[in-house]
Amino acid sequence: MKRIALIILAFCLAQTAIAQEEVAIETVIKDKIHELYINSGWNVRLTHRDTDSTRIAIVTEEKFAGIALDVELCNLTDSVLTILENTMLPKGTLVEIEGNMAFRSIKIQDNAKVVADCINYYPQTHPLHLGTHPESLELGAKAQFDINSLYCIGCHHIKLGENSHLNIRTITGNGKLCINTYNADFQYETSLLDGKVVVNEYESPNWFYGKKNPKIIETKMVDGRPVTTERHEIWDHIVGFSIGIGYRNGDTPVNLDSPYSNRGGLDITGGVGTCFTFSPRWKLNTGLLLNNNLKWMSYPVELGDNGLEIISQPEMTQHNTLVSNYLCIPIELYYYLDKQKSSCLSLDFRFGRLINGLLFANYPHLNNNASIGSEVNGLFNPWKIEIGMGFNTNILGIIHGIRIYTNLLPEYNKNVTNEKFRSIGFEIRL
Repeated sequence: MKRIALIILAFCLAQTAIAQEEVAIETVIKDKIHELYINSGWNVRLTHRDTDSTRIAIVTEEKFAGIALDVELCNLTDSVLTILENTMLPKGTLVEIEGNMAFRSIKIQDNAKVVADCINYYPQTHPLHLGTHPESLELGAKAQFDINSLYCIGCHHIKLGENSHLNIRTITGNGKLCINTYNADFQYETSLLDGKVVVNEYESPNWFYGKKNPKIIETKMVDGRPVTTERHEIWDHIVGFSIGIGYRNGDTPVNLDSPYSNRGGLDITGGVGTCFTFSPRWKLNTGLLLNNNLKWMSYPVELGDNGLEIISQPEMTQHNTLVSNYLCIPIELYYYLDKQKSSCLSLDFRFGRLINGLLFANYPHLNNNASIGSEVNGLFNPWKIEIGMGFNTNILGIIHGIRIYTNLLPEYNKNVTNEKFRSIGFEIRL
């Protein structure tokens, strides 16, 4: 009885082995290939061979051989080899590509899986690439690429899409490798590159990508042996734009009949800046800001010999707006509340210099605006120091944060008024 059972088991195993026998449907390309695009649905294996031709094969079970013969696997246009999307065979069917593995660029689409024993990148010399930074390697969302040996000459850029994975065992060559990861995973074992690898990590807490400080990987020869070091740069090498819209409460002078009394105002700020990160929690921002301040005056006023004067009996209804523009240097200190850097608290100082001041008069009955320009520069303090505190976050869509601020210096020139106006503002950061 046991002998019969063993015979039946052996027969079943033999049938299974026959059923799982693999066949290869292959083609050979003799033209040069500079770029390789791999679409989803395949598991691709790249194998280096010292040959001028390229062999491409679908490796599948014998029962799918008929379907594989009808599959349009690839096309070649202008030295660009494209492996088309797998729509007929089981997902994950193996495709083998054998050749010299020397490319200008490789693009792997979403969900595709690729394994390579050796990849050689040569310098970007295509005319369309002059003056730009094309990606030598680009991985789509959830794509995976394992490389045993990567050899590159010159400067190359790699882009890793959402949840993609790039694993390189050994990096060699001469030049610079810049890797930009977007919520992606990059791993390497050994870098013998005569140059440096720069890893820029971007995270997406909600709807936009925030950049961490670049990680620099360098290898130097010490006592005849390669020594690899990793460090993070303080400056993130990015210049960003900022916009803020704030409301400032009205000044309340001791003398309520002061011509400088106002009903509040609007502050509009815009500029550029960059940041320096000192630790995972702390960073410092600075740059240049243009600060536009508008105040809606409480009384109809005009410019007199000693500053603003109230018009006691205006000929017609008159509304005045007092405007000052400052060029500011902000110093902003941030403390992140979480490891994802999605929210932080800030303390800032803005040091400004007056650019110009304007007094606008509006006559509603005449539907007419008149302005007095540079003469009112003397009304304002030429210097400005502002202090603010804020809460910043990436989870409120277009609103990046809120800020409360006040001025530390008198707003007006001491020659026109001795009153030290103090006001508090509320700003929304976009």
